[in-house]
Amino acid sequence: MGAWSGGLVFLSIVPYAIRTYEGKIQPVPTTWSLWSLIGLAVLLTYRSSGAEANVWPAVFGFTNPTLITILSVWRNGKWKKPRLSERFCFLFGVLSLAMWVFLRQNPNLAPYALYVALAADVCAAVPTIVFVWTEPDRDRPLAWVIFAMGYFLAVFAIQQDTLANWIVPLYMTLVALVVAFPLALYRLRRGVPLKHWA
Repeated sequence: MGAWSGGLVFLSIVPYAIRTYEGKIQPVPTTWSLWSLIGLAVLLTYRSSGAEANVWPAVFGFTNPTLITILSVWRNGKWKKPRLSERFCFLFGVLSLAMWVFLRQNPNLAPYALYVALAADVCAAVPTIVFVWTEPDRDRPLAWVIFAMGYFLAVFAIQQDTLANWIVPLYMTLVALVVAFPLALYRLRRGVPLKHWA
């Protein structure tokens, strides 16, 4: 089940990357680069916290935003100076990685580095949530829904019943659905054809 969930998270990037390349989605490179850093922190700390088969979505939780960062800089070339909240995200991401370096050998302490990484992700998610509510025509819901489905499947791959194993897939599912909701609502209200949801 872990490989299936990872596969869905991987597939979620395909429509997003295509639409970014086409210029139909305009991701903010600063935010996506933060998600790359945070994705690396989540991946490393999640694995050290005992994740096994359910770690696959976290692998693509790192590689997917890295690809989008590269595409968005290459296609749009707009790099904004990080806002204060983004600087805090960066700080939390680096702190989580530093904690992982020192705590990775101790499965009882490693989850604390994961929780710091998730706090950083919350900081990065807020501007994206605001963005999709204020400019829902600049993003599309399909990739976010596939991402949510992939992380939700990871719940069924959990082998050790710990908070660290449960929090990542549940949190990522929730955030992806919170981002997808205003995008879908906007399209439903305007009768946008399904081909413009991807």
